[in-house]
Amino acid sequence: MVTVKSIFGHSLHPVLVLALVCTVPGAAWAQSVSLDQAVDMALNADPRIKEREAVVERARGLLDEVYGRAGVRIDANAYVSAVPGVDGGIFQNGATTCTTCTLRDDAGKFDDGISVLAGLQFALIQPLFTFGKVDNYSDAAKNNIQVREGDVRLTRAQTQLDVRRAYYGYLTARDTKVFLIDLLAKVDTVIAGIEKRKVSGKTVSEGNLYAVQAVRGSVGRYLAQAKAIEAVSMDGLKTLVGVPLSAQLDINDAHIEPVALPEGSVDELVKVALAQREEMAQVEAGMTALRSLVKARRAEMYPDVYAAVVGGAAVAPGRDTLDNPYIFDNFNHAYAAPVLGVGWNIRPGLVNAQTRQAEADLREVTEKANFARIGIPFQVAEAYHRSKGGAEAVQQLKEGFIAGRRWFTTVFLDSEAGAVDISLLVEAFRTYTTMYGDYLLGINDYNMQVAQLRHALGEWK
Repeated sequence: MVTVKSIFGHSLHPVLVLALVCTVPGAAWAQSVSLDQAVDMALNADPRIKEREAVVERARGLLDEVYGRAGVRIDANAYVSAVPGVDGGIFQNGATTCTTCTLRDDAGKFDDGISVLAGLQFALIQPLFTFGKVDNYSDAAKNNIQVREGDVRLTRAQTQLDVRRAYYGYLTARDTKVFLIDLLAKVDTVIAGIEKRKVSGKTVSEGNLYAVQAVRGSVGRYLAQAKAIEAVSMDGLKTLVGVPLSAQLDINDAHIEPVALPEGSVDELVKVALAQREEMAQVEAGMTALRSLVKARRAEMYPDVYAAVVGGAAVAPGRDTLDNPYIFDNFNHAYAAPVLGVGWNIRPGLVNAQTRQAEADLREVTEKANFARIGIPFQVAEAYHRSKGGAEAVQQLKEGFIAGRRWFTTVFLDSEAGAVDISLLVEAFRTYTTMYGDYLLGINDYNMQVAQLRHALGEWK
């Protein structure tokens, strides 16, 4: 017999990890949801999506940074200091008129005391032409935003896949539990019948009783496993949709049913996937971003043409002001002037290294694009063939399960009348249980194979 645990394998482990991270206590809460409603709730609650959205905001901030580079730049420096005081003119002994035309030579001396100095230097710079730096950096930043937005959509698609895994897993476990409870009741009925005949004095083989009791132990074990998997799946679903584990969450579907298979041939579905898979759009945006980045790195070897207003002012109250147009007084002055200039800030070794890095990144993304064009068709084809095989398997299992149920029902009724050997009833028990377990397993596997196919087609955004 196929165990209930094998229905899920290790596929629920990511859900359990997420449950440990995201579980929050809450008050009494009850709601009944369909699969679509559960998906919508999860898309609004999954912190992994919000994490990716934060990365998008950071990418937008990078674009703003590039635009900021193209805007006005303000360089300013305000300072306070102390300098020697000065009284009188520029000639010896402070004379203001020229007799011997000997200039003063007492700079740096404090013969006239000390004066406070306050000053301001500033430049307002507006880049006019950067040889493509700003344009290419902004193009790279815009395409980087598209790549990060693609990460959000990929995470949303993964969330939708996780919800289906938990949702189908819960339905499978619940159906298995209900079936095993009913089967256990029938086993108890058989055991009670044997013991009744034994009490009434009829000849009853102890081996027959032991055989049925062994069946009961096996059914009881699988029932315990089904209950555990049902609880784990429900807790995983609650975590994904963002409700407390203590809350009451009900599922609208009464039973697990096979879902519809996407229409179209493998070739048609491959074309659909290549057209709408988020990874393809990401690769294209990433390649465009890196091409622009390479151009921007190369443009760092060129200067920036700019317009500016530069100026400054300084005042030292303890010094006489010198208004000679040929001599600039660093301690008492005020000026401002418009400037049209060309500025260089070139570090050839660094620029060459950064350019090589950008070129290497571009080659890496190009190879990823080539791999995606090869890998995506195989991924779609694999999911398609598995889904087609799963659909056929479910149909075969359904026919086998119905036949097994009819056989078990017939043998069970005959055993009630004492018309069949107990060994045949035990065999019918096992066959019926195995076929139904395989049938539920087949539906769960098929539904997840279809989900994987839709995921491979890029249907979920």
